[in-house]
Amino acid sequence: MATQVFTRVGGMSAVYKQPTCKEDRLNTLQALLSCPTNSIRTEVPPPDILEAQKTFPIPIDEKKLPGVYHCGYHCSKSYGASSYLIIHPDGNILIDGPKFTERLARKIEELGGVCYMFLTHKYVSRFFFIFLFVQRFLIHAVMIRDDVADHGKWSKRFSCDRILHSGDVEASTADVETKLDGNGPWRLGQDIMLIHTPGHTEGSVCLFYMPLKILFTGDHLLMRESGLDIVEMYNRYSVGTQLDSVKKLLDLDFNWIIPGHGRRIEFKDVGEKNVVLEAFVEEKYAHYSSVKNKW
Repeated sequence: MATQVFTRVGGMSAVYKQPTCKEDRLNTLQALLSCPTNSIRTEVPPPDILEAQKTFPIPIDEKKLPGVYHCGYHCSKSYGASSYLIIHPDGNILIDGPKFTERLARKIEELGGVCYMFLTHKYVSRFFFIFLFVQRFLIHAVMIRDDVADHGKWSKRFSCDRILHSGDVEASTADVETKLDGNGPWRLGQDIMLIHTPGHTEGSVCLFYMPLKILFTGDHLLMRESGLDIVEMYNRYSVGTQLDSVKKLLDLDFNWIIPGHGRRIEFKDVGEKNVVLEAFVEEKYAHYSSVKNKW
């Protein structure tokens, strides 16, 4: 968020430029509100913070992706994953969980509430530090623990049907209403398909919104500055299986990848998507084949 203000320096996040216009400042305040670790600070309380709060959930692209919103308020319990809202005539869908705030809940209620809460995967325990430079927008070092997000609070607030693959159900999600079994795919209405993509976890599932050709990938696949990635260091099931699951995506007609972490990707068409995915999978298969041969 607010890439005109925040950047990477030596693999770490940093404030490298102060906002210089009203739009930049709004984007920066949205990032402040969304930071899962409350790491972004200001020297004095911002008088316009309420205006920034009112902007959530934020439309991703009102022309290309009508009815698709970024919820913001990234939750530390989900390792800061992005959460999204699809406005749908058969019932709105919340994809993974933002940090629960009543203010955000009221705004979502104005958009029609939540019928389904789709959980792409279980959240696995891990620790990390964020070190950022200090300027007028201030950043400090913190540590958070990855765990299941505020799904229970959202479920209680909207009485929505939570969906999670049975392979990822644990004590904290034992009461989810719908547990997906087997390899799928499964349908959520006529135009939404749930695709089993094991690898990052045993029960990782992507949501394919067919009318807008969007694949919501959770932690299965994301885009870094350097290109596509599956984040092997956080794999909790099988890297080989995850690559096999990425290869499955070649059969789907989408041109947007919207991940839980990292950058969103828009391909010009499905052909470009397949060229990029094929190259990525081939490179990764070759790398892991080489590593296995060394073992």
